[in-house]
Parts: sequence; C-alpha cells; structure tokens
Amino acid sequence: MPNTLGAGRFIAATASTLRRQGGAMLGTAPWSLAIFTLSLPFALMTSALYQPIDWLWILLALVNLIAFAKMTFAWHRVVVLGDAARASAARGTTAEARHLALLAAFAIPVALLTRANGDIPFIVYILLNGAQDAWFWVALIAVQLLIWVPVSYLLAAYGPCLPRVAATGEYGFRTQRAATQYPRWPLMLMVLVLVAVAGYFNSDLVELRRNLTDGHAYLGALGILLCVPVTFVLMAMLGVAYRDCAK
Repeated sequence: MPNTLGAGRFIAATASTLRRQGGAMLGTAPWSLAIFTLSLPFALMTSALYQPIDWLWILLALVNLIAFAKMTFAWHRVVVLGDAARASAARGTTAEARHLALLAAFAIPVALLTRANGDIPFIVYILLNGAQDAWFWVALIAVQLLIWVPVSYLLAAYGPCLPRVAATGEYGFRTQRAATQYPRWPLMLMVLVLVAVAGYFNSDLVELRRNLTDGHAYLGALGILLCVPVTFVLMAMLGVAYRDCAK
C-alpha cells in the first residue's frame, strides 16, 4: 500500500525514533562515527588526480566511505531491530558487505555528480552568452531541478533497501519500492539538503587546499558540523521508512 501514510506521520515517526533510539544509534558505532567525521573533510576535498598527493585524498575518501558504511549499518540495525541489534552485531557478515556495496553504489555517483555540478553555472552562463542575471538564474535553477529531482527520487525510492539489507541481508529492490507506505518527498528533501550542504562547503574545502585561510577553515568546519547531523537524520528516516513498511 504505497503512500498510505502522510508526510506528517513519517516526520513524527522519525522524530519519535530519534528520541527513543538516537542515543543507542550514536553509541552503537562510536569509532566509526569518529573516523567518518574526521575523514569527511578529506573526502569532500578530493579533486581530480592532478598531483601525487591527490591519491592520498582518494585513500582518505575510501576510509571515509568504509567508516560511513559501518556506521550506517549499525544505525540501521538499531532502528529496525531495536535491542536485538545489540544481541547480534552481525559485523563482518555478508549483510555488512552488501550494505557497503549498496552504499557505495549510492554515494560515489552522487559525490561525482556533486563535484561535476560545480561547473554547471559556468556552462549555463556560456550557453546563454552572458545573458542577464534573471535569465541566468532561471536557467540554472531549471537545470539543477532536472538533475537533482530524479536523483533524489531514486535515492528516496531505493534508499530503504539499505536498512533492509542491514537487517535481513537481502536487497529486495522491487519489493521495497512497492511496499513503501510513506510519501517520498520528505526523503527527497532531506537528500537535497545533504547534497546542498556538502556541495556548498565543498568549494571552501577545496580552496583550503590551495590557500590556507581562517575563513575557508571556519566555513569548512561549519560544513562538517552540518553534514554529520543531516546524515544522521537522513539515515534514521531511511530506517523508519523500511521498518514501518515491514511491520
């Protein structure tokens, strides 16, 4: 029964889950959370492979992805399984490997698209031949919507497969998409918020590599402080979306 429950109930269920299980989620994988947070600036600073040191950034981005997967795997099990998640940690299992593979399939293309998206304002400006500001912004917003609305929809439709595989070891793509009870737009909105925050502060972090200034450092730190809680809420929403449709 897709979309039988309203967005308000989805948001309320997520808020209730965060109140009841938020502490358990944070406490179930503290080292992964710490590594994810500390390595996130390097993942966001990863750029094209122009210099040998760029390979170090790629390595740190890989560390960030692994920590991200271990952290969210634990979070999803807490949301879906509750106390049973602590009784059977399931670390190093096929389910965890599948969770990592699926998260990488989501995160890497989105990261690459976010990075490429930085060139879109320049491309739009050239195509419009330096048109007036109003037309430039209209065209830029239209292009961004054409790119990110389908991407966020796909992530909202198939994102609940992450907690599904964490809890059951199975992806269930077709079943999960058909079983969703909540509307997808709250998840889409949260995905867009995360992409916007990461993309906005990415430029400051990349510039920090070229020119070390207090301003870029402060903005970069602010970006990390915003990305982590947004990620936490998004993963809780995915867990709730799967848990409530699986009941």
